Amino acid sequence: MKKNAAKRRQKKIVATVLGVVTAILAVGAIAGVLYATVLKDVFSAKETKIVVFDINGSELEYSPEELQLQIDTPAFYQGIVINGVDVSGKTKEEVVAMFASEKDKSISDVVDVKFSINDELVPMDTTGLMLTTDIDEVIEKAYNYGRTSTLAGNDGLKDRYNTINALKKTPMEFASSYTIDTAAVESLTHAALDSYQKEMVEAYASGFDKEKLEFIIEESQEGCQVNIDKAISEVKTALSNAEYQLVVPVETEILEPTTSAEFLKGYLGKVSSTTSHTSDNDNRNTNIRLICEGNPGKFDGLDGLFLKPGESFNFNEYFGERTEEKGFKMAHGIFNGDMRDELGGGICQANTMLYQSVVKADLQVDERKNHTIPSTYVPYGTDATVTWESPNFRFTNNTEYPIAIHATYADRYVTVEVYGRPLPDGQYIELIGEQIRVIEPSGTVYVADPTLPVGTKDYTTSSRTGYDYTSYKVYYDKDGNEINRVEYFQSHYPMRGAEVHVGTLGPDGTVYNMDPSTGEVDAPADVTDPTGESSDPTGDTSPEETPAETPAETPAETPAETPAETPAETPAETPADTTPDSGEGGSGEGGSGEGGSGEGGAQEGGSEEGGGEEAPQE
Repeated sequence: MKKNAAKRRQKKIVATVLGVVTAILAVGAIAGVLYATVLKDVFSAKETKIVVFDINGSELEYSPEELQLQIDTPAFYQGIVINGVDVSGKTKEEVVAMFASEKDKSISDVVDVKFSINDELVPMDTTGLMLTTDIDEVIEKAYNYGRTSTLAGNDGLKDRYNTINALKKTPMEFASSYTIDTAAVESLTHAALDSYQKEMVEAYASGFDKEKLEFIIEESQEGCQVNIDKAISEVKTALSNAEYQLVVPVETEILEPTTSAEFLKGYLGKVSSTTSHTSDNDNRNTNIRLICEGNPGKFDGLDGLFLKPGESFNFNEYFGERTEEKGFKMAHGIFNGDMRDELGGGICQANTMLYQSVVKADLQVDERKNHTIPSTYVPYGTDATVTWESPNFRFTNNTEYPIAIHATYADRYVTVEVYGRPLPDGQYIELIGEQIRVIEPSGTVYVADPTLPVGTKDYTTSSRTGYDYTSYKVYYDKDGNEINRVEYFQSHYPMRGAEVHVGTLGPDGTVYNMDPSTGEVDAPADVTDPTGESSDPTGDTSPEETPAETPAETPAETPAETPAETPAETPAETPADTTPDSGEGGSGEGGSGEGGSGEGGAQEGGSEEGGGEEAPQE
């Protein structure tokens, strides 16, 4: 028993000793680790040295604290250069002050752009450009150079020292730059170069001298095409690359005109002319003269009318309503198929002369109407009426050259001429009418009139033969040979039957009956008024078939030397006659009236010049 107890005590003592020893070993291990990781530096800090080398290669030793103080100076390091200026040893505030003027510079101090064009240097006004500088960012970057390292601890201090020390041998240069906002470059370039860009101008006619009967010709001018887009691109590219002092060559192209004033003066001239004889009615001739010459201060006449290529003439729009205030006189016009005085009567004769000359000049007729009663001063089917507001006469200058109108009235002759480009190869045109149909008057209409004595017959409306005509544009060569014939406008002159008012009033007041088919009154023979005669003979009162004689015409001479031209193309179709029927006017000569007509139902009535009531349909 005692032996066992002794063994147990012995084992207990051994275990306790082993525990103490293990604990001591553990504490030692921890202390070793702590020393190795923390305490070693604490206890040996005073002994640590950092070895570096100066610019001569000499070895130097610094404690971390000493080296830290040396490289953390607040001034710029030796060897720092900004915009070519050494800022070593200066504080950041001092350097900022040194370069303050960089931010105060105007755009003209920095940028100078010139364009080289046509042996001339043209400056660009740069005041419209926006200028900014990055000097503040550059100063900050230069100051921080060498103040950081990618390494840690003493290695970082050593790396910084070496970077700073290297500046002493190889300075580090920093340069600021400017930024130019190029948004305004396009407008500034145009401002500098637009005046050098000139449009080429061909010689052209600017008007017509109606005294000299010649066009007013303006000389041609050469043009200059400037490649401004390329210049803009080159300026923007240069400024974006910080090229602020530059001369930009500008491409130009000279544009030469092809038409000279000399050519036009010899090429443009009289193309066509139409003349007719007028009546001896002073008022009618005054109206014709007004259409030719106008009334100064009130309206322009046809004489001197000038149309550029593509421009159109509208008779009613040009002259407006014919009124007494404008100087127009009362003269014969057609109303309900009869003649009566109207303001402006007779102007259709001047308009017909214009129409014929326009056709002969091979211009485009846009609107034309014939009269209801054929005119005697031109062949049937070749007349043209105008009325306020319709029918109208319109045409367009469809040539590549201007045209002008010369219109005159003198000694009872009215003439209208067209000036412009000649027809090709000496050709000329005539307008002729061809009869298609004769329309005989219908039977006489008898109307019982209880206000007239028995036996009296009053021919209130005489009969008139009607006609249908087709007109043709006939082309002749310079020798008078027909080379083409083109069907043109149709003309319809409606017929009219006579109307007779028959008296049915007896001497005692009795009103007798009348047979409307024969005009016979059932009154006894002894009550017939022996003095009752017809107030107008029966029969057709249409004007003569043959128009009044007009002066012979010679086709306009073609200038001696003109470029060869292709003969004018003939219209593919007859021009449409679409003007609505309306009142007509003007005056007839030798007993004929003038007016507008519409196929299958013309209106004869209505004053040509707006005076008079609306006419009924025929």
